[in-house]
Amino acid sequence: MRPSILSAIVVSTALPAMAFKVRGTYQPVPYLQSRVLIRYDTRYDERKRPLSEVACWNPNVPGLFPDFDEWLVQDDIPPRTVTIPSITGWEHPDCITCWMVTWEPAGITRFLIAIDGSKEGFVTSLEAMNSLTGGQARDFNQLEPLEVEATQVSMGNCVFAPMDFGKETFDEL
Repeated sequence: MRPSILSAIVVSTALPAMAFKVRGTYQPVPYLQSRVLIRYDTRYDERKRPLSEVACWNPNVPGLFPDFDEWLVQDDIPPRTVTIPSITGWEHPDCITCWMVTWEPAGITRFLIAIDGSKEGFVTSLEAMNSLTGGQARDFNQLEPLEVEATQVSMGNCVFAPMDFGKETFDEL
């Protein structure tokens, strides 16, 4: 049986512009787009896994995010999560950010919420990786490593509305 983890590293930083979808249209925002390699780790599929095990866990709340102190296990949060190399702890500004990840060969885009840090590259759940690859996540020959475009986008793309964060508009997030 093959291991349940694919390898990943960051490839390069590219274009300084990208877009996010609001009311059916894509709007430009000033985030960087990067080509990264992504892998999966089945720990992020464990719905009862305590969120206290991820870097974005705030020990002072306790919780994953101050306004969401009821988020205690992975089953409490939206299912598509990702870990990114920049996150080093709960106070890092990349905690609870939304990332648009596109696998260009298939033209598939998914939005993932950053909840944890990784040593290199992006890491997501097997479920999210299958969604991104049309069910091919375990096909190591074709997909190792899987290079994707990754762009930080508005939280509204990750099934959140501004009021979820106590804000009136996305600009306040």
